[in-house]
Amino acid sequence: MFLLRSIFVANIFSAFSEANQNPIVKTDYGEIEGFSFKTSEGFETEMFLGIPYAKPPIGDLRFEKPEPPIPWNTTLQANKFGAPCATYPNFLAPHGSENCLTLNIIRPKLFNPSGYTVMVWIHGGAFLVGSSSNYNQNETASRIVSKGVIFISINYRLGPFGFFSTGDSEAPGNYGIWDQIEALKFIQKIVEAFGGNKSSVTIFGESSGGASVSWLTLIPEAQVLFAKAIPMSGSALSPWAHTEEIVKTSKKLILATTNCRHKNIKQCLKEKTTEDIQKATATFAKHILKSDGINLAHFHPRLEGELLKGMNFEEAIKKAPKREHFMGICSQENILFAIIGLFNDPKTKLLPISKTVATNFSRGNFVEIVHKILGPEYGNEANEAVEDIINFYEKTQISFYSRNIYLHLYVQLFSDISFNIPAIREAKLKAKAGQKVYFYLYSFVPDLLIHEFLDGAGHSSELSNFFGSSLLSPAALPLKGEVAKVQKITLDLFINFAKTGIPSSKGLKVPSLTSSTETPYVEINTDTKIMENLWADRMKFWEKHSKKYGFDWPQYRKIEKHDEL
Repeated sequence: MFLLRSIFVANIFSAFSEANQNPIVKTDYGEIEGFSFKTSEGFETEMFLGIPYAKPPIGDLRFEKPEPPIPWNTTLQANKFGAPCATYPNFLAPHGSENCLTLNIIRPKLFNPSGYTVMVWIHGGAFLVGSSSNYNQNETASRIVSKGVIFISINYRLGPFGFFSTGDSEAPGNYGIWDQIEALKFIQKIVEAFGGNKSSVTIFGESSGGASVSWLTLIPEAQVLFAKAIPMSGSALSPWAHTEEIVKTSKKLILATTNCRHKNIKQCLKEKTTEDIQKATATFAKHILKSDGINLAHFHPRLEGELLKGMNFEEAIKKAPKREHFMGICSQENILFAIIGLFNDPKTKLLPISKTVATNFSRGNFVEIVHKILGPEYGNEANEAVEDIINFYEKTQISFYSRNIYLHLYVQLFSDISFNIPAIREAKLKAKAGQKVYFYLYSFVPDLLIHEFLDGAGHSSELSNFFGSSLLSPAALPLKGEVAKVQKITLDLFINFAKTGIPSSKGLKVPSLTSSTETPYVEINTDTKIMENLWADRMKFWEKHSKKYGFDWPQYRKIEKHDEL
């Protein structure tokens, strides 16, 4: 049956290449016309941009799960990106639309009778900004598609349109996550027509995109829609990716929206214009990231009954189908969030800090920030609990740094809470449940990008390997020397994982985690190598500390003292 289908698809490839200089693909939804692109290395690809995978979520469909698109009768011209999803006015997304649920496909021109492996990219941006169009399609063709895969990127609803929630069944939220599921359903229906193997789909994403991938591995409705997963610098367990703070944020939106405080709230908000909701959001979300707290995201998913069918994270991980995961983090994630930048309120005092404070950051600054940010959740035990944290980082971590020691401890502490501990915990829980889990640590920093104050690879550092440059990654660097070496190894590991389920490069094979307590990993750098038991001391500390004081910062939740996490 697959052979007959392959012959049919091959005939389609042949037909459009002879009859039309632009490729045309026939799908169950209608014909789609793209365009050809040859990389600077001479590799021939075909691109199809702005394909709608759902009905526009406007009018009565606002704040609802997405619905499949209506088939089209004329050939769809897929020659430009769809609109970015509306969020709120900001420099990263000055123009957006609620009619934004589109995806993009880049495939090799040469037909593969076995079907190409498919890699589906979910963009980051704190669930508030970003778009599939932010990533250079020409670089993507050159760096990823030329390795023999089909690359698909998707838009999904963001900010208030994607994650507004009343905290109950009226508006449970998570619409952006349901969009991602709808996109994966659509891909399953059409990808064979594009020459892809629908049984070999890998989802990958970074930051909030990584947390989205993590969520998708746990949601029952998503389980048959992909084979493998690569969550990068993001976990559903992270404190910015799942809490009920979204309900408090949504109340701010309600209060800022005229005449919606006492009516049927969702229906009232459906009747508002896009601009009304954007303006209301801008009254409290004046900057892309929140300040002076662990949860930096204004909008994000929440753990509600429908998404995981009443399960908690641990239960969902145990019940999820067995699949391969390649998870990872950068060596010093919070470098991007530690010092005030374009994403932040310039008046922020604690997290992030100003460049002036960073220049002379002392132990006193470190102690003050830890007390003010983390202390309140411990109640009467605040002083003791905070001292426990300070003592651990001073006694065990100082030796790793040769400059700006307390500034590094500050960044490392909040990297651990927001990214590192949640990701490693998720990996361990999945390995314990019988999943095949591999882990990476990205630590490469090119000479041209060494930070003024801090050492290590910051959040999104690895993205330039895939896309050259993007809104969330460093500027493109010439592919030569160490940069070229690390780029090749990175792409080998990720693409070989997508193809085979095992991250590997020439002479390098990454071991998987076992159900034991250790976390073997591959450290990606100029001397990429296999390492043992990533940050075991930090993992042990946070397990013990959280049980002792009854609050677990890496999952941002209260727990029973001495209870198992």
